[in-house]
Amino acid sequence: MKIFIDSANTEEVKKYIMWGLCQGVTTNPSICLKCGVKGGMEGIKKRTIEIARLINPLPVSAEVTSDDMEEVMAQAREYSRWAENIAIKITITDRQGNSLLPAIYKLTKEGISINVTTMLTFNQAILAARALKSGRERAFQKPKYSFISIFAGRISEEYGANHAFEVIKNVRDWLDFHKYEEIEIIVGSVRSQENVELWSRSGAHILTIPPEVLGKCLASARTKETVEQFIGDAKKAMEELGGGAQ
Repeated sequence: MKIFIDSANTEEVKKYIMWGLCQGVTTNPSICLKCGVKGGMEGIKKRTIEIARLINPLPVSAEVTSDDMEEVMAQAREYSRWAENIAIKITITDRQGNSLLPAIYKLTKEGISINVTTMLTFNQAILAARALKSGRERAFQKPKYSFISIFAGRISEEYGANHAFEVIKNVRDWLDFHKYEEIEIIVGSVRSQENVELWSRSGAHILTIPPEVLGKCLASARTKETVEQFIGDAKKAMEELGGGAQ
């Protein structure tokens, strides 16, 4: 399982690269705002390119800001030119529930990497996977990445974390059975260390985790206490081994 960092803060991304925990980055305009990005779309573009260069050849997802079919395709084409390792986040439907799979299929055929987002059901996920696979089969140049993002946190709010687990697991089983090896599941809206523990066992290829949740995954008062004891015992042992001599 891979870990993507859900952030637009380059210092955070650098930190988790150094920890060996960053295999990709996911962003959106709200995350950019939270991370202090200024200057509207130009600011988002600049920050996305910075992250893409920082993690190259690993992927960074950049989200379109429209659900109009033509605008979605125009933005996706533009964003894809920012860097070779950018995947374009596109919602599976528009605000009225109309399918955006035609745009997803066409852009994939053009060789653009797509991350289909806002999916909460098994049916949505397998239809998105089918559209991505069809596009890849007809593409002159295959996209580098094809992702389907299941918003497990939002599923949990309505049906519970275990139901989210079952949705992810069933989608992974379906992908494996039909040999969709080139399409990866991203689990999004991870909100707690308990989510990480549960959904990392679901068969998801990727968890996209906010830095604050990653920090909590490492936290344990008992571990701190144990480390303190280990260091104290080691110092005492070294003193005895050295007989107090320096």
